[in-house]
Amino acid sequence: MKLQVFLICSIFSIPCISQEKLSLTLDQADSLFLKSNLLLLSQEYNVGAQEALILQAKSYPNPLFIADINALDPENQKIFHTGPSGQKAFTIEQLILLGGKRRTEIELAKENRRVAELELADLLRNLRYQLHTSYYTLYGQINTLNKYNRQLELLDTLINSFETQSRRGNIPAKDVIRLKSVYFKINNDKSLLASDYFNEQQKIQMLLQVNSYLIPKVGEDEFDRLTSIREFDELQSTALDQRPDLKEAFQLESIALLNERYQRKLAVPDIAINTSYDQRGGAFQNQMNVGVNVPLPLWNRNRGNIRAAEYGTNMASLYQKQKVREVQADVFAAWQTLTFSVAEFNKIKNYYTEDFDLVFQGVNSNFQKRNISILEFVDFFEAYNESLGEYERVKTHLATSAMKVNFATASKIY
Repeated sequence: MKLQVFLICSIFSIPCISQEKLSLTLDQADSLFLKSNLLLLSQEYNVGAQEALILQAKSYPNPLFIADINALDPENQKIFHTGPSGQKAFTIEQLILLGGKRRTEIELAKENRRVAELELADLLRNLRYQLHTSYYTLYGQINTLNKYNRQLELLDTLINSFETQSRRGNIPAKDVIRLKSVYFKINNDKSLLASDYFNEQQKIQMLLQVNSYLIPKVGEDEFDRLTSIREFDELQSTALDQRPDLKEAFQLESIALLNERYQRKLAVPDIAINTSYDQRGGAFQNQMNVGVNVPLPLWNRNRGNIRAAEYGTNMASLYQKQKVREVQADVFAAWQTLTFSVAEFNKIKNYYTEDFDLVFQGVNSNFQKRNISILEFVDFFEAYNESLGEYERVKTHLATSAMKVNFATASKIY
């Protein structure tokens, strides 16, 4: 289905500006979304940053080099006296990490990278849900706008004809006013829907990073495919296994446990070994020394950080349990909504048949022949208009409910 540019511009009677149209299937929209969405691309950089931090965690502390040379020799009246009769000393010191701190740091960095990957997956899940719901919402809005325009064109023709007959005295002026009031009501509904339509176009253009109007390519048989309802237990099991935000909650609990271990390891003192050369400042000439530096854990045993890490572990554990319940509630709500939508769609589809359009054409023809009154025509016209809008609403609600199941389970079920 194509939406003419002049139709869009005429909604608010604005000058028509050239705007390209982009007709895409849902799979094509997904493909463009994955390549173009800037939020996804930026989150991928975060994954790369966490990967770099793993490399950093694997790096061992650099050795420390200390040089001590004479600056002023008052006895011999020399400056920088470093020759054979002068003084210089050199020290090389290396910190040795004990207690498995470095290994734990590497594990923490790897866990943080996994969290970044899950955050990317959850962002993709959320943005894709926005894309899919906007896609089907646009489809329903375009169909409804087109139907509004066809009805307004018909009313416009009738009003022009009735005005001519009214001026000739063949038709009372109140009948023309009645038709115009129906026209105004439908045009108002159209304007309200058009505002929502432009907002939806803005959302999907941002998601796809395009400037074109998106025209969804949806076959009517696709809605029948969405009426297949999976068992609730199957959906819940899938969600518990696939939801990236739930996996992230488990990952955060693992990180909290690792951090607790790491804080306990920090209480283990590290040592620094060194070797030094002293030309004339020691007990002997050209003295070579070795030494060890060990901090004494008398005042700071890292007890505060260990206690804080324990609280963090408890918090992460409770958050993980809460997240499990949240996922279960999400799946149940999505499953219930889809079940209701499927029943509503099946019912209205049985009612909405080609007879609707045939009866409408018959009523319109009989009205123009003056076989039915204007009150009967207006009542039928308004009821027919509401039926068309309701049918599109039910289809859109079915599609978005199915997308909600995909979102709740983090799977492509529909």
